Amino acid sequence: MADTFDATTHWDALRERMEKGGPREVARYVLEFQPDERKALFSFAQKSFARKEWLGKSFDGLIDVVQSGIDDALTLANQSTDPEKAWKWTEHANILAFNLSADLCECWPGDDVPRERTHFETGLRLAEKCVRWRRELGKPPERRALAYWAVGMHHLSLGHPHEALGAWVTASGLAVADREAAGIPHRVEPGGDFAVILYAGYVGLARIATGDAAGREAYEAACMAFEETIARFPDKKEDAQFGLEQLRWVQTKRLATATS
Repeated sequence: MADTFDATTHWDALRERMEKGGPREVARYVLEFQPDERKALFSFAQKSFARKEWLGKSFDGLIDVVQSGIDDALTLANQSTDPEKAWKWTEHANILAFNLSADLCECWPGDDVPRERTHFETGLRLAEKCVRWRRELGKPPERRALAYWAVGMHHLSLGHPHEALGAWVTASGLAVADREAAGIPHRVEPGGDFAVILYAGYVGLARIATGDAAGREAYEAACMAFEETIARFPDKKEDAQFGLEQLRWVQTKRLATATS
């Protein structure tokens, strides 16, 4: 049954329960299904409540629904006597947590939805869990780097520039190590690796936030690498545009005065 289960057909039911009864009613509805179906439904709910419109839309409602999915996945992982199934349920919790943490970041170009301090604190807590889970799950460096990136973004939003710097230096180091192991060039240059350039730019932003004047050079070097990539490498243009817009968005929202 799980192979043919289509979570997308449940949007109206999920939305109606959220609007009339709140996150608890959504969770109650999902938890009536079988485990694999719940997995699909919680994943779909996370994406849908984050991106679709619904009456009373808020980060708080999204957080509560996704947290129910994380709790359910961890319960199933702890109850499983099969190591492979336990791994898969922990992985599901990791994915839900990271996606929610990313939704709560204030780094997405054009996203001006107000976030409160509690949202950044929740995003940080989830990202820190992802750091631990991805290490325990044996994830490759690039996936672990993403978790550290989220840790750094929430620290910056919370006014913790030194902690953000530490997280982004780690993310940058993991990205470089991953590319070195694969024999891929890892310099900040036009046409270079997306993650290497992006994390270098974030490190520059964090250094600026700590008062280190050298940070501006690193930030501008990353932006220039993306700009030249857009102009000269058509196959990498879309990713480079996204990276450039992301760095500029964070700079505008958090560091406009420091970089002007």
